[in-house]
Amino acid sequence: MEKEIYEHFYRAEERHWWFRARRRVIASVLEDRFPRRDLAIADLGCGTGGMFGLLSRFGTVTGVDEAPEARDFCARRGFTRVLTPGEWQGGSDRYDLVTSFDVVEHVDDDVAFLASMRDRLKPGGTVLVTVPAHAFLWSTFDEMNHHKRRYSRTGLVTALEAAGLVVRRATYFNTFLFPPIAAVRLAERGLRRDPTDPEAKKRALGRWFRVGPLNPVLEGLFASERHLLRRFDLPTGCSILALAEARP
Repeated sequence: MEKEIYEHFYRAEERHWWFRARRRVIASVLEDRFPRRDLAIADLGCGTGGMFGLLSRFGTVTGVDEAPEARDFCARRGFTRVLTPGEWQGGSDRYDLVTSFDVVEHVDDDVAFLASMRDRLKPGGTVLVTVPAHAFLWSTFDEMNHHKRRYSRTGLVTALEAAGLVVRRATYFNTFLFPPIAAVRLAERGLRRDPTDPEAKKRALGRWFRVGPLNPVLEGLFASERHLLRRFDLPTGCSILALAEARP
């Protein structure tokens, strides 16, 4: 992820509709699966620590991130239990829950990354990941975040299974806003804008992280999907959420 984006993420994670609604959706999934509140949790690719507040409701959280900027922002939030990848790989602690929120798409070898999550699970532990969906939604934002890919549900399940995990659930989400988001992405592609153009990047950052008058409406619409997700999986969306366990 490019350095200037960290500041945008840090400021947006508490206010922007996408981050707020995603946390509410994930909170609902965690509440349904984990009645306990004493879990040992590791969050890989924790970024600026925007998920720590939520995860801390379920237990003790250890973050992992390779970027010094990310670890600095976590410290500004008051979270200092953040390891480097080397410290993570050299450790031996086991966890009830290992999470990675919109990170798997950044790594070259997604199967190896998912296997590293599996290897640190306690018996009966759970891996929870979210990833961006649908290759045709590729945009300047993916370029700026150094994404390697966007996923289909089948593609993510295949990677999880190749990593030695048994998928218990895999569902799309951010479904209600999928049509307008897809329309905007396709329109941008039709304009043939160069995703590496500095001015295009500047405009994109301003647009994606803007908190405007529709912020509460968009948050409420996106977050309302949590009620549906408590009953069934959604057929498409801008993101995918998966829960998996180590293969016996």
